[in-house]
Amino acid sequence: MFGIGMGEFILILIVGLIIFGPKNLPEVGKTLGKGLREFRKAQAALSATLEESVNETPKKSESQPVEKVSIEKKTEPARVTVDDVINAAKENPAVKEEKSN
Repeated sequence: MFGIGMGEFILILIVGLIIFGPKNLPEVGKTLGKGLREFRKAQAALSATLEESVNETPKKSESQPVEKVSIEKKTEPARVTVDDVINAAKENPAVKEEKSN
């Protein structure tokens, strides 16, 4: 039970008895039990919701190409000039021009 031995469990009960007293100890245990029960219910509901959302998520079609993005680590900020932007736009245009016949 929670990775504790019998000796540790008895020590916890004795400390609880000293702190809360013999009249309040059953009430504290009852409240603790209710709290754990509610926590487990919430955990089960969250797990069910996550499983449901994973099962409903549409999988990507294999016919669609997957774009790979490389991330480069740089130690200092990149200095970009206007010429760099123009050259990048020429190499990878955002809108491809269609040739008319």
